[in-house]
Amino acid sequence: MLFIISFIGIGSCQSQDSVAYTRDFRLYEGLYLSYQDFRYNWPIPKEKIITSINKDQLDFYSKLIEEDVIEYTERDGSVAKVKSEQVWGYCQNNIIFINQDKNFYRIPVFGAISNFIGTVEVYSYSPGYDPFMNTPINSTSRKTREIRQFLFDFYTGEIVEFNLENLEEFLKRDDIVYKEFMSLNKKKRKESATKYIRMYNEKHSVYFPKN
Repeated sequence: MLFIISFIGIGSCQSQDSVAYTRDFRLYEGLYLSYQDFRYNWPIPKEKIITSINKDQLDFYSKLIEEDVIEYTERDGSVAKVKSEQVWGYCQNNIIFINQDKNFYRIPVFGAISNFIGTVEVYSYSPGYDPFMNTPINSTSRKTREIRQFLFDFYTGEIVEFNLENLEEFLKRDDIVYKEFMSLNKKKRKESATKYIRMYNEKHSVYFPKN
């Protein structure tokens, strides 16, 4: 009984103190220093950012995060600094860009579970060769970036690689969607992954706290 009362209380509190994300929902533009800033829709706005970059440029944020350090005015009026690589993300024109491995990537379709495309740094090794001794020598490493897909969990801030195992863990939160997804063979699950992300998101709205 106590559990039921608590659950009703949480649902009531959510409806009073939060608002569902829809196409008409306004995400405030600016820098998210942390995941919590994003969750509360509380970024540092352009007006608070101290920079010589023209703030009217369309690529203002992409230029800003190329700087090593970003200066901004705190809410109490003091000036603070943060390394660009430590910024969680930013919002521009109601679109979220998220920091993954010190690069910022656009989230094309936002929901409780979002997927986006980014890159990761990988090392490839190739053996050297000594033409005089006609034998291989120590291998050399080469650093490159490979394109990967990622999953982003709105309610925890977790970012993981987009694969079946990780997606299954996310979908487990909805028993009906999960069971239907798992009833497919592995090939079908791969082909239908984005369909089931969409299905999950249609059933589970994203809520932001009211400001």
